[in-house]
Amino acid sequence: MGFFNNAEEMERKAKLKTLEDKRVAFAQHLARIGFAPEKMLFAQTDNGGFVSLCRFEGQYCLIVSPGFGADDDFVLERYDTLNYRAEQVHVASEGMGGIFGFGKKAETGVQYIITRADGSEITMPFVGGRNGWLETSLAKNPLLKTQRRRGDANVVWDLMPLDRTAVSRALKVVANYFPEG
Repeated sequence: MGFFNNAEEMERKAKLKTLEDKRVAFAQHLARIGFAPEKMLFAQTDNGGFVSLCRFEGQYCLIVSPGFGADDDFVLERYDTLNYRAEQVHVASEGMGGIFGFGKKAETGVQYIITRADGSEITMPFVGGRNGWLETSLAKNPLLKTQRRRGDANVVWDLMPLDRTAVSRALKVVANYFPEG
């Protein structure tokens, strides 16, 4: 048995295939209902999925993906007003700041906690050293493509890593998606 043919790798590939099947079905559903926002903002979550936000037809649209290997489905929620709060995040580095695997890198940024219709909350983090993000146009949106992507790719792989130097630039873009208030 080869290095890439072990049981864990086969399970990972099966999870990727399932996730891509769910994404394609969701993209086809969105195409049927005419959902086509010009721009969309993505943020990677701790469970291996993402939260996406956009404005479409005068509403805020929140899309939540399942976490990697989770049984959940993609969800689209529409809101006339967006109820959220922003929290600053700063975690100091420890040890050697992650150099050579020793200690922990510093994390800095903002996380937006959005209150959903059922009263639960979901976090959309933009924290350097922790997660990835992406603002994309309709033509390049990896979520809305109705064909299968090559190799059962995960949408999260398209997100850019958010390092400390990119946080301020990212937060300027993010501010366009969240209403003042």
